[in-house]
Amino acid sequence: MKSKIGTILLAAGNSERMGQCKFLLTMDNGLTFFENIVQTFHSYGIINLVVVVQPIHISKLENLCCKMVSKPIFIANYFPKNDRFYSLQLGIKALKNVDFSFIHNADSPFIDLETLHLLDFNKYQADYICPIANNKGGHPIIVNYSTLKYLAERPQNAILADELKKFNRLSIPVNNDLITIDIDTPEDYKKYFN
Repeated sequence: MKSKIGTILLAAGNSERMGQCKFLLTMDNGLTFFENIVQTFHSYGIINLVVVVQPIHISKLENLCCKMVSKPIFIANYFPKNDRFYSLQLGIKALKNVDFSFIHNADSPFIDLETLHLLDFNKYQADYICPIANNKGGHPIIVNYSTLKYLAERPQNAILADELKKFNRLSIPVNNDLITIDIDTPEDYKKYFN
């Protein structure tokens, strides 16, 4: 029986250092970060995708999805000042009928199909799988259901890295050095995009 895989896309940050919504920044291919990420997951066959975002941005993202065959589920985070872990918990609770889930950040646009395949292929080898490039962890990670369930029940102010230390991790080397890059500032954006 084939495993059911979903995706949680974390997009509820305030983007204070960037000064604008990072997931609406445009890539060289003309797509926004958001569109590029969602389309890559769709191309891999992942249609069960939950996006956690501030409520003021939901209509903008829905408009970007109007031509998509499979649309993400949008979950409003009304408390964006809470850390990323709270957004993750909202996403886990909204994700239904999965055995595993990718977890991805909206400011990490350099996602690729080969990395998704490697994570998927190795998903039974540990509680969560992390891609690495140049000895540095990147995005997305893939997490099994029992670990997701545990994370959903932790305190809202927990730190994901600390909680994941309680589980078995497998690091998978990948060929895409950019999986370690987050676009956090205007300088980051200018460095990687024309």
